[in-house]
Amino acid sequence: MTTPSPDCVTAQTTVDSVEAAEALASAVIDRGLAACVQVSEIRSFYRWKGEVHDDPEWLLTFKTSAEAAAGTLRDHISQHHPYDEPEYIVQPIINGSEDYLQWIRESVHHQ
Repeated sequence: MTTPSPDCVTAQTTVDSVEAAEALASAVIDRGLAACVQVSEIRSFYRWKGEVHDDPEWLLTFKTSAEAAAGTLRDHISQHHPYDEPEYIVQPIINGSEDYLQWIRESVHHQ
C-alpha cells in the first residue's frame, strides 16, 4: 500500500571523490540526519566560471525528513562539503510504501 508523504523527502548533492562521498554519507548516518544515503558514480557535464567541464562525480541521495532537509542536514552539508558552491536539491516523496516511509521517520533525529 502507498501513502502520500510530504514529511519525507530525498535530498541530493555531488562530490568529486569516492572518499568525500563516503565521509559525508557516513557522517550523516552517524548523526541521524538521514535514514539512508545512496552513493552512485556519475559523469557530469557543466559550465563553471566560463569553462565547460566533463568530470566524474559521486551523487549522494539522502532519504530524510523535510524538517532535517531544511535544517540540520542542509547545514551539515554546507559546512562539510568540498565544493565552493555545492549542489543541494530537495525533492518531496509524494507517495511510497508506508512501512518504508515510517522507517525514514523513525530513523531521522531532529537535533
